[in-house]
Order: sequence, then C-alpha cells, then structure tokens
Amino acid sequence: MQQSPAHHRNLLTLAFVVLLGVPSIVLFTYHIDSHPLVSAAVFGVGILAGAFLLSWAAEVAELDISASLAIAILALLTVLPEYVIEAVLAWDAGASFDHVARVATEETDRVAANVTGAIRLLIGFGWAAVILIYWLRARKPLDLRGALEPELPFMALATVLTLAIFALGEIHVLLAALLIGVYAVYLWKITREEGETQELVGVSAWLGSLPVARRRTAVLLLLAYATAVILVAADPFVESLVATGRDLGIDDFVLIQWIAPLASETPEVLVAVLFSLRSRPAVGLAILISSEVSKLTLLIGSMVVIFSISAGEVLSFPLNLRQADEFLLTTAVAVFGLALLARRRADWKGGAVLLALFIAHLFFPGREPRFWFAIAYFALAGLILALDWRRLPYLVNENWGEAWERVRNAQG
Repeated sequence: MQQSPAHHRNLLTLAFVVLLGVPSIVLFTYHIDSHPLVSAAVFGVGILAGAFLLSWAAEVAELDISASLAIAILALLTVLPEYVIEAVLAWDAGASFDHVARVATEETDRVAANVTGAIRLLIGFGWAAVILIYWLRARKPLDLRGALEPELPFMALATVLTLAIFALGEIHVLLAALLIGVYAVYLWKITREEGETQELVGVSAWLGSLPVARRRTAVLLLLAYATAVILVAADPFVESLVATGRDLGIDDFVLIQWIAPLASETPEVLVAVLFSLRSRPAVGLAILISSEVSKLTLLIGSMVVIFSISAGEVLSFPLNLRQADEFLLTTAVAVFGLALLARRRADWKGGAVLLALFIAHLFFPGREPRFWFAIAYFALAGLILALDWRRLPYLVNENWGEAWERVRNAQG
C-alpha cells in the first residue's frame, strides 16, 4: 500500500526528534567533558526533544485511557527531573543533619528553596505562558469549563494543607504522610474518569492511526525513551547551568531556587506550551496544575521521607524563618492562581498579572520583601473573591459552583 506524503513527513519528524535525544545519552554515558554552555545546549535540546515526544505520546494515550489519567501520567513523567534533584538535595540534608542541635541547616534550606522556587515558577511563569500564548493566537479568553476536574479542587486542598507548613515552622512528619495520602486519593480519583476521544493532528494523528497493538507499543516506547532522555539530561543540564551561573558570580541561593528549577521544570512548561500552540491550551494548563498537585503533595511529602531515611530516624523537616516565609509566599501565589481560575476562565489580564508579579518578586530576595509579596498575593486573591464570592464553590467542584449559581439566580 502506497503511503501518503503526510505519512512520510510525520515519520521523518518523529525520527528527527528521537535522534535529537541521542547526543544527551552519548554525552552522559561516556562522561564526555565539555564547556558548561555546550553541555547546557546539548542537554537542553535533549529535554526539548523529550518534551515533544511526551506530548505526542500523551495525546495518543487518550485513545485508550481517560484524559485526566493521561494528563496525570504526563505530569508525573515531566516532573521526574525535579523529583531527582529534590531527592538528591533531601538525601544530602539528611546526611548532614545535626542530631544534637536538631535545627535547619544550609542543606535543608536548599531543599526548601528548590521546591518553593519550582512551584512558584510553574504558576507565575508556566500558567501565565499558556494563558497569554492562547490569547495571542485566539484573541479571546481561555475557556476551561470541564477541563480542570479533578485537578483544580485537589490543588485547592493541597494549598490549604501547605499553609500549615508556615504555621508549624516545619514540615511535620504527619503532615507529610497526609500530603502523600492526598496524592494517592487524587490518582484513585482520576483512574475512574471516563475515556474520551480527541481530534489528533500531525505526528499524533499518524501514531493514532496505527493498529491498536502497534499504537500502544509505540506510545509505551516513546514514553520510556522520552522519560529516559529527560532523566539523563536533567541533572547535567542543571549542573551546567549552575556552573555557568557561578562563573558569572550568581548567588548560590538564586542558583538553587531559580536556576535549577528553571532547568528541571523545562519539560513541563514546554509540554504545556506545545499543547497551547496546538490549540489545546486547557490540556496544557491541566498538565501544569496536575504537576502542581504532585509537587504540593507527593514531592513535599516524599522529601520528608527521604530526609528521614538519610538521617537514620523519623524526623519532621526543619525550616528556618526565611524558608518558612518562602512556603508562605508559595502558598499565597497558589491561592491567587486558584482565585483567578476558579470559574474555569482565564483572560490575558489575569495571565499578565501572574507574570508581572512573578517577575517583580525575583528582584526582592530578602525575607521582609517576600513576606510583603505574600500579603499582596493574599490581598489580591481576597479582592477577587470579595468582588465575586460565588467563585468559592467552584474550587470544590465545578458542578457545585454551577448548581449554586442556578439556586441563587432562581432565588433572585
């Protein structure tokens, strides 16, 4: 049977992107030394290739499993670099823990700085990027109705729980267990969602047209290969960026909180942007929010587990005052983001404010300015909810919000 030109074009595109990941594997496997900028470029291209492959595989996977489960799996795969980095930092913190003083150390500060930076980066930059890119393409607000269940309600629950971290001044071991439990419930919830068929285009359409057995095999192979490339490239990419940053005289705190997460979060943001560019921005945003759920629950909880294992005893994760404030600011950013998206709509103004506040707070790394930024985020979220308090039921469940609206309209 003669193949169409589109078939050959899609096959060549897929093969080209697969090959883009090979240099990362070669450089990593053979421990080839190169200038940090060269290494960053090679491993960065590998991460980019992995992001494309993951996005194609996830789209095709929706033919066989629910969209929510596909999104959650994709979010978990793209967040693996961050988990690897956080695990290394948490292990080092546990190994250096002072069992006599039992207080936060420089190593524990790095763990907290990395996770709070990663969470704020995804909201302040990632969410804003998806919203603004869609507006620039479509010139209309992003309609998210029916697209963020159960991601948004679980993120709201996780955000409330993480507020306790600031109040306690530590990540208590029981809170860590609760957060991990919330993520387990989230996974159970999304496995019960109904499957749905999406219109596929380009490489995804070609993969989706394969016979069922070949299609599923191709999806699994792509997921495995892309995940391997990202895992291989993530840590060297971060090391290369950190080395470059140190050569330029950038502060270690900034490197840990922003440069490392910028590298490790690249796969997630790229995948979300790719979906937005392919006119599926709701999927892109859902991936980022699912990733946030993972970070606010499983990542924070697991870093306490790894810290305890490395330290040789069951411990709560200690925080100093600065890191406790970082968690407060992170919670405030999440609350503001939730308030913006509660009604499952997002326009360019909300995206612009998210991005502007994120960029602005980068220039004020001190503890006191961060505290006031947290107050500003909380105040803006409070203002949004005060002007439209009917958003609150939507955070629990979109159907509840709509039902509440109907009741209020009938009474009015």
